[in-house]
Amino acid sequence: MRGRRPATWLLAGALMVTATACGSQPAMTRTDARTFARQALARVGFTGVTVDRTVTLASYRSPDPKFRTQKPVPVWQTHSTIDGQGTVDLYVPRKGNSAVFVRDEATAGGPLLTDRQFKLLRDFRLNPAADRRDDHLRGPKIAAIALVIVVAAAALAAVAAGRAPLRPPPREEGAPTEPPPPPPPALPPPPPPPAERASVL
Repeated sequence: MRGRRPATWLLAGALMVTATACGSQPAMTRTDARTFARQALARVGFTGVTVDRTVTLASYRSPDPKFRTQKPVPVWQTHSTIDGQGTVDLYVPRKGNSAVFVRDEATAGGPLLTDRQFKLLRDFRLNPAADRRDDHLRGPKIAAIALVIVVAAAALAAVAAGRAPLRPPPREEGAPTEPPPPPPPALPPPPPPPAERASVL
């Protein structure tokens, strides 16, 4: 089993780079931080996890000398109780997807996390705010793609219609010819002029 302080510093130092690189991610809420803590502890194999509703906003700077020049990172401080086993404090950056600090304590004393659990926790990634953003953008993206497909299909149909022949196709050789239409009926001759009556003087 490892000592608590070196392990805590190791996690802080190893993840400070990740937290800084993920600064462009959307900010988590207090509820998001609780979700992160719950799912992270479930990922490393714990059951019966209760995350306190009190989540505190604070600033965190790694004690590792290599990160002495790094600016403090805004974090959500979460406290979780694992039924009958111990407690785990996780510091989750507001704009990130991984923990930057862990403090674990078993009920019987000493560290709670095994080395394997510690590594799993170090590699755990989650940002519920980013997931919500992606879900919100998925609908407009699909609609935009569908619109492009419809416009392209309409353009192809218009091109095809513009190239269609305007005259009927030529008659095949040997095909029977249709008889010409009959001539119009002849008009009857005009009636003769009326006979002139002789005038009697």
